[in-house]
Amino acid sequence: MNSVPRRVGRPILATAVMGVLALTATACGSSGGSDSGDAESVVIGYTGPLSGGGAAYGENVKVGLEMAVDDLNKDGLEVDGKKVTIELKSLDDKYAPSTAASNAQRLADQDKAPVVVSPNAGAIKAIQQINNGRSKFMISAYTSDPAIVQSDNPLTMMIPPNFESYAKPFTEQAMKHGGKKLALMGTQSEYGQQWTKSITDAWKKADGEIGSDNSIDYATVSDFAGPVSKALAEKPDSIFVGGPSQPTALIMEEARKQGFKGSFLVMDQAKLDEMGTVTKLKNLTNAVGVLPVKEYEDPGTQDFLKKFAEKTSKDKVATSETALNYQSMAIIAKAIELAGTTSDPEKIRAAIPDALSKVDDKYKVNGFPTEISDQGHLKNPELEATYLNDDEKFEKFPVEQVSDSK
Repeated sequence: MNSVPRRVGRPILATAVMGVLALTATACGSSGGSDSGDAESVVIGYTGPLSGGGAAYGENVKVGLEMAVDDLNKDGLEVDGKKVTIELKSLDDKYAPSTAASNAQRLADQDKAPVVVSPNAGAIKAIQQINNGRSKFMISAYTSDPAIVQSDNPLTMMIPPNFESYAKPFTEQAMKHGGKKLALMGTQSEYGQQWTKSITDAWKKADGEIGSDNSIDYATVSDFAGPVSKALAEKPDSIFVGGPSQPTALIMEEARKQGFKGSFLVMDQAKLDEMGTVTKLKNLTNAVGVLPVKEYEDPGTQDFLKKFAEKTSKDKVATSETALNYQSMAIIAKAIELAGTTSDPEKIRAAIPDALSKVDDKYKVNGFPTEISDQGHLKNPELEATYLNDDEKFEKFPVEQVSDSK
């Protein structure tokens, strides 16, 4: 992993540069704190893809953060006897790790953000090179890549489940509803290839047969007829797919058009209910994937969904990117209160274990975590996934979480 260099030297035209940065930050957007009155404010930073191919994903995360900030500020935050409002500052990194690291440094140094949210494994790894040195800030890491907590970075909080936990139960479910031969059609990204390896290992351990690796670039390929035809030529019983929801849905639709009757294993980046806005849900049946937000029964789930519908367009689906970042922001806010500081990320991080049991039920919407591991991973011990049956109903099944150790 290449380190991201810290800023060296200050440019002669510092004032002009600062002006440009201020304009850029305003253009990228902020939320919360505008009606703070006499209350102090604390900035929580967000760097994510807000333009380009990953914009929809980055916006899903941002919406969850904005919803939480709005609710938390309405409820009121008190730190060391003083009223505090939260301000969300968002910067676009276009999925580029180096840009994400620069954004994070800027949010920490200029905006004094004690916490920066990032939803991209590559970006998080770059940010981890700088968040525990001259600048100190906690990373709220939205990625299921276990390498994030294997780095032993003391100022990282990992939010989603380790994706490797899904490999065995997904395999069992797909074989139950399909058969023994698997075609591989995951995305070619680094994360997609990690998933492909994990599924391949689990499938082989279950005495399954693996076909050719037909992984494709979901970001650039738009005509999926050829790749799907090539995969189906090997007569698979199941197909592993996954990347962003939209292209994943189109691949599954194409497979059905070409006569595929078997099961799908869908990596956690794609969401079955969100994919249902792209293609008919019947094209997605006989598929295993992560549990949709609407299927959760946490205390705050239904109210969260109502507020989400009011904030967004009617055709938008609340995904786990939105829901998990909504509740993780509430965890951060409670940790800030308990730590008694808006500026010390080490104390805020240390307060998270106690904060988990003190977060109001209204913020528990998507399998709320009850513990955080020594490595910094939030854990919900009752993790579930889903099988979308032929009646277009989501059937839950339990997922035993694997260790984050290397």
